[in-house]
Amino acid sequence: MGRERIRATARRIAAGNESASKLLEQARAAAERAKALNPIAFVDWEAAAERARALDAELAAGTPRGALHGIPISIKDLFNVRGMPTRGGTRAALPDLGRDEAELVTRLRAAGALIFAKTNMHEIALGATGENAWTGDVCNPFDPARQAGGSSSGAAVSVASGIGLGAVGSDTGGSVRVPAAFCGVSGFKPSYGAIPLAGSLYLSWTCDHAGPIAESVDDCALLFEAMALRSSAHGRVPRAPRLAVPRPWLAGRMSAAVASRFERVLLRLAASGAVIESHEMPALSLAWAHYTPIVRAEAAFVHRAALAAGGEGFSESVRAPMIDGGGLPAIRYLEAMNARERVRASLAAVLRDFDAIVLPTSPVLPPLRGQLEVEVAGGRTLSTREAVLGQTLPFSMAGLPALSIPCGFEQGLPVGLQVVGAFDADARLLALGRWIEETLEAEITSAPS
Repeated sequence: MGRERIRATARRIAAGNESASKLLEQARAAAERAKALNPIAFVDWEAAAERARALDAELAAGTPRGALHGIPISIKDLFNVRGMPTRGGTRAALPDLGRDEAELVTRLRAAGALIFAKTNMHEIALGATGENAWTGDVCNPFDPARQAGGSSSGAAVSVASGIGLGAVGSDTGGSVRVPAAFCGVSGFKPSYGAIPLAGSLYLSWTCDHAGPIAESVDDCALLFEAMALRSSAHGRVPRAPRLAVPRPWLAGRMSAAVASRFERVLLRLAASGAVIESHEMPALSLAWAHYTPIVRAEAAFVHRAALAAGGEGFSESVRAPMIDGGGLPAIRYLEAMNARERVRASLAAVLRDFDAIVLPTSPVLPPLRGQLEVEVAGGRTLSTREAVLGQTLPFSMAGLPALSIPCGFEQGLPVGLQVVGAFDADARLLALGRWIEETLEAEITSAPS
């Protein structure tokens, strides 16, 4: 796996050694091979081919658009894309998204990206498994019996399967990072507000983020730069990066396989110069206690018209939580919002003394589809939702930038390392992510056993 695949491919396109049309043909062949995994929500291959030819013609005429000229990128099916339907993984009526194309999609087009498909997702983004009663489950590319993660399930599977060179997902509680980890690719949730969400279907407007999924941190950085209209080139890695590990909180939460891989990763990072320290982080438990009321209340507001009409078209697994959210007392919502500020302040205090927080993206390997509980250390069980989202939602709730980077395989399944930075320090986090990726190169590129 090349660490700069998008950058290198863009250079080949610029030199005339590659073309958007050829890359699209490769994506189409990969989509056919991965059809049973169900990653694609919508694609019009002929229309995409026409756009690819137009991009190739622009380049031939000496008018390249930008750093992503000719790079095929797919979009999660909750962002409006001109000429494509937006269904959000549901059969319910959706609210008006305000514009015919999401701002981030327009920015990708301006950078030259070939927007060619919409990807499947967990219904209205309210879930982390990728299972969907209406569109069918998105299946894990390493074991189709297992979850692909969610809600940006199709985006991660598309990248892992070679259907394009990158994808755009959304992340409210882990929906970019979890599927990236489960599918063995990289995912980046930037700081809150860094990428505009105009023209997207909100789940929780105070927790929602957009972010890229791609093969590497550098690929994610290029997509982030195009969507955020900001450079990340100024990020620097300290000579001895200080990494905080929430060991007291992690104790008893990880499966034996993930714990073993995580310790191996920490040893490798320490051998390469990182200073790793255990740190108490009560904010992680506080976030779990207050995240759900915020998301469910805001989701109920977003979908209030459909719910008022009876909620037809929502599966019960998403309708019931939204009904709960709609009946939430205002004081409980305000209590949760107040707790969010304490979570932010607590994590900011940690990140004043450390360059990043590191922990497994998921404490367990990808669960089986339909699996509701997972086993962790000491024979304990956790709900799959708590185990998986508990590792990621605090950082969405706090709006902090967070990366998921592949860090090897256990039992033939990928494990992800989550790296969290200070608010608005996206460039520094991406630089650190590149360093970690290089340090773990042998782990990332090793074949699953």
